[in-house]
Amino acid sequence: MTNDVLVIGAGLAGLTTAWQASLHGKGVRVIAKGWGATHWHAGCVDVLGYWPMESETPVANPAATLPDLLAANPQHPYALVGLARLAAALDGLQQLCSDAGYPLVGSLDKNWRLPTAVGAARPTCLAPATMIAGNLDDHAPMLLVGFKQLPDFYANVAADNLAQQGIPARHVALDLPALAGRNFTTAVNLARFMQQSDFRAAVVQAVKPHLGEAARVGFPAVLGLEEATAVHQDLQAQLGRPVFEIPGLPPSVAGMRLHRILKSAIEKNGGRVYDGMEAIGFAADGGRVTAVYTETSGRPRQHRYDRVVLATGGILGGGIVTNHAGEVGEVVFNLPLRHPENRLEWFRRDFLDKQGHPIYRSGVSVNENFQPMNGRVVYQNLFAAGNTLAGFEAIRERSFDGVALATGFVVGNLVGN
Repeated sequence: MTNDVLVIGAGLAGLTTAWQASLHGKGVRVIAKGWGATHWHAGCVDVLGYWPMESETPVANPAATLPDLLAANPQHPYALVGLARLAAALDGLQQLCSDAGYPLVGSLDKNWRLPTAVGAARPTCLAPATMIAGNLDDHAPMLLVGFKQLPDFYANVAADNLAQQGIPARHVALDLPALAGRNFTTAVNLARFMQQSDFRAAVVQAVKPHLGEAARVGFPAVLGLEEATAVHQDLQAQLGRPVFEIPGLPPSVAGMRLHRILKSAIEKNGGRVYDGMEAIGFAADGGRVTAVYTETSGRPRQHRYDRVVLATGGILGGGIVTNHAGEVGEVVFNLPLRHPENRLEWFRRDFLDKQGHPIYRSGVSVNENFQPMNGRVVYQNLFAAGNTLAGFEAIRERSFDGVALATGFVVGNLVGN
């Protein structure tokens, strides 16, 4: 494999970058300290959930609202990407997932309103077909199914909150013999159980007496890891009703499915993805990064690639760190950052302030080619993608996945050409 592109970070941005670069025949390697946000997000693609940020009304049509966002914030990563390339990124991921037998449903013209684990409504642009029957624009009665041994999903809480919003919802907590010997189980373990036909049959038999007038049945997002579509279809056939998943606490089974699909696509094209490789430093010469160093039990390991992409995430992803002295730093290349200069601006009485939190806007400034800038390009062969970038507030906007996907898609094509 030729040493063409090194991607640092294995979240949605990093994997998308590597996937696109590998499609161009480049020798690509992804290195990461650990798996990224795919493992703790919902497994959907949130493009724009709220704008203006202080609005309590979720965005219904991202395509119609994005021009207003870009007019108000011309330095937003979406402004660098452009709406045409954002749409191409969404289409590309949908095609990839469809080819893998795990369709993502939706378009830039409409946000779904899907239930969260606590029964709130979550606006999202693309969602797995396994979740769509939970659409809250449909007021059909639902039965939510929990498992006694799964402490990360409380069907009663979600059902009660949905009922208060006018969605007829009831709940049941199953105590199945196959799980009876466990004090608790994880979503990942339960997803593996769900891939067993005899376990699914036991679930169906336990749920049927509680169906009543329910027109659809919701489960935590545990309907299989590699076989989610088949598990979903089988449960629908046996229950005789539409079935949907509800994302819960990490680890995210639905996010792990996306991770697996992207990783497989990279490896199919000759690339490699490694976790347990933490980038700790670099060498540069003549305005170019000449090597990236990763930590090992002995001396640091050296990686020499023609082009390097930084996709380590922002404050939440650990790619940007702060300290008690008010200093803000990027962890690999010590890149200059945009961030609140006054440390008092880091604090808000309300963590989810409607105006957004200024610390989350911290990040790397880049040019139109996504090269980090400090008045000029810092390193000619260094690029940045995802939530490492400055100029947006992913939490309040609900744009985390959309920015990661779109910027990774664009950067992957830039370094691939």
